[in-house]
Amino acid sequence: MMLGRTLELQVPLIAAPMAGITAAPLRLMYTQAGASMAVSEMVIAATLQAGNAASRHLASWHPQETIRSVQLYGVRPQTLDWAVKHLVQERGVHHIDLNFGCPVRKVTAKGGGSALPLRPRLFRRLVAAAAAAAGPEVPVTVKLRMGLGPELITFLQAGVAAADAGAAGLVLHARTADQQYSPPAHWEAVQQLVQAVPGLPVIGNGDVFEAADAVQLMRQTGCHGVMIGRAALGRPWLFEEAAAMLAGQWPDRPPPNLGHVLRLALQHVTAWADWEQDELGAVLKMRKLIPCYLAGFSSARQLQRRLFAATSLADWHAAAADPEACGFDPSEPYPVQALRVARLKGAGLVRGGAAQKVVLPPGWLEEGSDEDDDSLLECLDEASCEGVSAVPVALFDGTAEFYVHVEHAGNGDAWLEVWGRALGDMDAAAAAALFEPSGWTRNVVKYINMLDR
Repeated sequence: MMLGRTLELQVPLIAAPMAGITAAPLRLMYTQAGASMAVSEMVIAATLQAGNAASRHLASWHPQETIRSVQLYGVRPQTLDWAVKHLVQERGVHHIDLNFGCPVRKVTAKGGGSALPLRPRLFRRLVAAAAAAAGPEVPVTVKLRMGLGPELITFLQAGVAAADAGAAGLVLHARTADQQYSPPAHWEAVQQLVQAVPGLPVIGNGDVFEAADAVQLMRQTGCHGVMIGRAALGRPWLFEEAAAMLAGQWPDRPPPNLGHVLRLALQHVTAWADWEQDELGAVLKMRKLIPCYLAGFSSARQLQRRLFAATSLADWHAAAADPEACGFDPSEPYPVQALRVARLKGAGLVRGGAAQKVVLPPGWLEEGSDEDDDSLLECLDEASCEGVSAVPVALFDGTAEFYVHVEHAGNGDAWLEVWGRALGDMDAAAAAALFEPSGWTRNVVKYINMLDR
């Protein structure tokens, strides 16, 4: 599959961007397994331009990554122009994917993400700005959802507009924003988009749980490539299986047993700690992915508890090296029932479940409301797409400013990243004590509901 003039993907298989997950170590695992390209976590154009250290770290790649692919989010043409030029000229990016599919409520409430295609003039300006800034050698793709809900379908109009504005390809997550990640994905929409933009590569995304699904998606829709996201979490070998089947071959080995899966998880967390130069941070971040690696294994319950409690790589190594104490069987075959289990967002949601209410800015649906792009830009807020929220809270006898990242696992659990800065009477030692692994959950969990409002 060709994207633009220069980027050839030998296998039409792409690993999807996932915030807080697809850092360089996992991207490298995916491409080594069989994906032709793995897209970075989302980078926000405005924070990149502002010199934000976290954004600049997100826009970095492992030396072994042969294709540097980045997902970029921006709501102002001038900012996108700067960010794309910086990524191409200073960071050697080979591919840029523009995010117009984010379904998160706080993003659509500001007119961003999957709400932006409802403003076709601004949408076209953004795509055109990115494509012009990238130049002819770096393809820009546009990732879309079908729309906000069954009554607000935008993907065909947006796809045609993106093609006219210079996009080198389209990625369609075949769900509406109100579905979030719940089933089903509507593959028929991928076929409709292929027919609407003849000659432009269309990449299908959604409900690719097994290698055979990738083949079926391409056959059924005529799409040019497949993007896999959550289904590969804890299963990097899915790309190996899908690459084989897309080449007309049957995978030459069965899925790995529990011992092999545990070694892959240990490889992942070790590489993550090295990449971030933060062992504790990587171990805590890895907690949300432990259920993905161990899904369905009947002998892994005690092992999962041990890994959840780990605060160091040494704890991981000790658990992996002691099957008897952790009560797991390394030779347990991969469980068939885990193949089609939804992972992370959307896990546990049933077909036909209640849809999320999509929130839009006042007047967003009024006809002609994007006639004046400058006034329209006033309500847009790139910061609303940040995964980190700043929440001042009173704690004990002092006041601390916390930056809390909450990700729901879909089963009522939440995974947290916490940073804090002491203010007022709380000294640095007291603030640091709040973030000790033994106490951080107790101190922060009471504020989850406030963050979600």
